[in-house]
Amino acid sequence: MNFKSTKISTAQRKSVQNKIKRLQAKLQKKNLDGIVLFRPQNTFYLTGFNPILYSHPVIVILPTDRDPVLLVHSLRGDHAIEEAVTQDIRLFGAWGKQKPIAENPFDAMRLVLEDLKLIGGRLGYEGDYLSVGKYEKYKNISHAKEMLDISELMIHARVVKDDYEISMIKNAAYITDGGMKAAIENINKSEIEASIAAETAMRQLWMDEFSEYEVASFGGDEGGIVNALWCYSNSGIRTTHGCDSPSSRVPQPGETALPIIWAACAGYHAENERTVIIKDLNDNYMKAYEAMVESNKRAKEKMKPGVLISEVYNHAVTAFTETGFSDYLPGRIGHGLGLSIHEYPSLSPSTDLKLEKGMVLTAEPGLVFPEWGTVRQ
Repeated sequence: MNFKSTKISTAQRKSVQNKIKRLQAKLQKKNLDGIVLFRPQNTFYLTGFNPILYSHPVIVILPTDRDPVLLVHSLRGDHAIEEAVTQDIRLFGAWGKQKPIAENPFDAMRLVLEDLKLIGGRLGYEGDYLSVGKYEKYKNISHAKEMLDISELMIHARVVKDDYEISMIKNAAYITDGGMKAAIENINKSEIEASIAAETAMRQLWMDEFSEYEVASFGGDEGGIVNALWCYSNSGIRTTHGCDSPSSRVPQPGETALPIIWAACAGYHAENERTVIIKDLNDNYMKAYEAMVESNKRAKEKMKPGVLISEVYNHAVTAFTETGFSDYLPGRIGHGLGLSIHEYPSLSPSTDLKLEKGMVLTAEPGLVFPEWGTVRQ
C-alpha cells in the first residue's frame, strides 16, 4: 500500500530519503542485495515511524535498488500512515477492517522478500540486536545465499547527522536547559523535588514551544516510552552510582549534587548534566572541581574535524594529571548523541575514529571519589 502522510515536514522527508540513498550506496559496496531491520532506532532511521510500543515487531526491508518496505501490525497501520516517510506500508495480523498480507510477521516478511526478489540473495542482518530465534527464522524464510552482519555498518551510518537531525537535537537540548534551571532552583530541597521540578518545567516548555513534535523515545516489546523528558538528581555519595532513581535524600553542605537531564525531540536525544556545589567544598574537592571544568574546556578546544577521538581524550585529561588526579582518570569523557542518549562513539583513549562535521558528541569529563562523590559536567 502506498501512502503519503501530510504530517511529515519537507525537511524530515528529505532527511530520511537522503539517509536511504547513502545507506544503499554502502550496501552496494558490500555486494548486498538488501537488508532487514528490526532494531527500533534503525527502523525509525529509515522511515521516521516510531509506534512507541514494539509488542508487535516493526520490520524494514531495504533493497539496494528501490525504496524500503515498512511492515507493521494492522493495529499500527493508521499510525504508520500518519507518521512514516516511507510510503510502501504493508500489514500483518488481523485488526478491524485492515487487509493484512499475512497473519504472522515472518510469513508477511517472506511475501515481501519474494515480491522484492530478495529470496536467495546476499542479505544483511543486525547481529547486535536479533535474537537467535528471529535470526534463524529470517535465514530460513529468505534462503539467503549469504547472511552478513551489518551492525557496525548501521552504527557508523548513524554517526554523522544532517541539518534536520541536528536541529532536533538542538530542540531537545533547549528543553533540557529549561529543566536544568528548574532543577538547580530546587536542588537544596531533595533529590526527588529537584527531579520533579525539572521534569515539570520541561513538559511545560514542550507544550509552550515544541508541541508539534513528539518527545517519545523507543520502547520494546514489554513497554513504551511516550514521554522522554527525564531528570534524575543524585547527591553526595549517591552521585557515584552514575545512574539511579532520585531519592528523598537532602543534599548536605560540603557535597555536590548531580542533576542529569535527558530529553528527546522527534526521536533525537540530548543530555544535560551539571555538578552543583552545596555551600562550599574543601580544598581538595574544589581543586578537583576546577580541574574538571578545565578538562571540559580542553576537550571542546580539541573537538574539530579530522582530530582523532583518542587525541581529544588525551588532551582533556591533562587537566587531571597536572593537578594530581592521575589515579582517578575516567574511562571516557563523553559519547555520541542521536537516536539514543548514549550512542557510538565513546570519547575514550582507545577510540581511533576521526571527528567529522555533523557528529554530535557530549563533553563530560569527571572525577569519581568512591568515599565521597563526583564532580562531572
